[in-house]
Amino acid sequence: MSIEKQILAARKKLWTAGDLEWKLKTAQKELYYFIKNNKNDTVVINTSRRYGKTTTFLILAMELCIKKPRALVKFSQPTQKMIRTNVLVDFYRLIEDCPKDIKPKFNGKDNVIEFPNGSQIQLAGTDGGNAESLRGGSCDLALIDEAGFCDNLTYIIQSIIGPTTDTTGGKMILASTTPPNAEHEFIERMKVAAIKDALIVRTVKDALEFSKQDEEPIIDQHRYNKILNDRYNGNEQDSAFQTEYMCKIQNNNNSTVVPEFTDDYEQDCVVPWHRPDFCDKYVAMDIGFVDYTFVLFAFYDFQNGVVVIEDELIMNGPTMTTDALADSIKEREKNLWYNKRTGQEEKPTLRVSDNNLIVINDLNRLHQLYFMPTQKDNRDMQINQLRMLIQSNRVIIHPRCKTLVQHLKHASWDKTRKDFKRSEAHGHYDGVMALCYLIRNIDMNRNPYPNGYKYYGISPDDLFINEIPESEGKKTFKEWGKSFVPKNKKKY
Repeated sequence: MSIEKQILAARKKLWTAGDLEWKLKTAQKELYYFIKNNKNDTVVINTSRRYGKTTTFLILAMELCIKKPRALVKFSQPTQKMIRTNVLVDFYRLIEDCPKDIKPKFNGKDNVIEFPNGSQIQLAGTDGGNAESLRGGSCDLALIDEAGFCDNLTYIIQSIIGPTTDTTGGKMILASTTPPNAEHEFIERMKVAAIKDALIVRTVKDALEFSKQDEEPIIDQHRYNKILNDRYNGNEQDSAFQTEYMCKIQNNNNSTVVPEFTDDYEQDCVVPWHRPDFCDKYVAMDIGFVDYTFVLFAFYDFQNGVVVIEDELIMNGPTMTTDALADSIKEREKNLWYNKRTGQEEKPTLRVSDNNLIVINDLNRLHQLYFMPTQKDNRDMQINQLRMLIQSNRVIIHPRCKTLVQHLKHASWDKTRKDFKRSEAHGHYDGVMALCYLIRNIDMNRNPYPNGYKYYGISPDDLFINEIPESEGKKTFKEWGKSFVPKNKKKY
């Protein structure tokens, strides 16, 4: 058998088995496996232009339809015209080598791709009420392509497509280039997915790197340079280029609470930071029940003039009880601030909270956790102080504080600018206020270092107490003791 016939036979076998991953480029394969291996019901993909999202979606949809008779996939894009010009063009290209006995056909009357085994891919734009055609039925897979440009995205998810997956356990996949409007509902979906590890973001630079492994790449350096030079005058910092190709969310500085917390700041200042020999430690808390109770554990590095957030604790809903809160705070303090020199747990210099006096009293009286209620006047001044510290790179956040980072990045004002806008992903952005309470109450003038510090060269890693297991300790001390037995007992 010739090589050509062997290839055709192998392709037919793969088509029949519903295994089409081989049709994808390397960059697309990463998206493919991210979707397939992610255990969340909803997965969100944010990529640059021309990354191959639509092709990846069609491969996933056709695999499912071939493997499962009478399967139903719902596939939507922002407009009905896009379905015709984007999805169907890719569909016909992909099925060129499909065996005739399993080859799907497009039914233009019903806007459905039909498979011989009874499976269907229902296609619809979301404009002009077309999304209503996707209502009903039991959906095994829901795909919303270019979701960042769909009108009424939340309504489509919650009221049209979402309920069709209730009985099947089918996944919903949202993919899009970054929308130019940072207020679009897709951005909120990205935030929710990020918390659940159900978000993947890939830029044109990622596509370039992956394409090195492909004979026919999605994009190569020549094509990249042409796009950049012809459309953006060679300026990679052009805001449109950053949005379309680098997945940059263009926040409106007028509505963002902490506009200084940029991606560059996150890269530079969300890092581990060595705790100095001597420092004042703080705990700051914003109390909530429906909203988050948000607790921050921090220290002030006097020598460098830096506020360092070491950890966060988040609770809400039925699990938020005073007892559970107290136990969690004590455990976190013990894990963070155990002094191996002395074998003792170091207590914070100050614990501070917002003015929920009932919770504060219970923590003080029942659990010996003493919190001071903070002053809450001049809120705007306190937020501005936080912004100034961030602007001067004086707030360091440990990478484990993922929720605080998200709150600082995405907190925005409501229309009245009197309160934070609520978010499905992040609630009321309570981490921002917990950080404001912390900074308001840090004594940045107090020098925690003792007189004569460094004269004796004591390292924070030195151990004054060497903990030897009891059995080994007795044996060791007995051996040492023999060295001190006097030869003449009478003399001594």
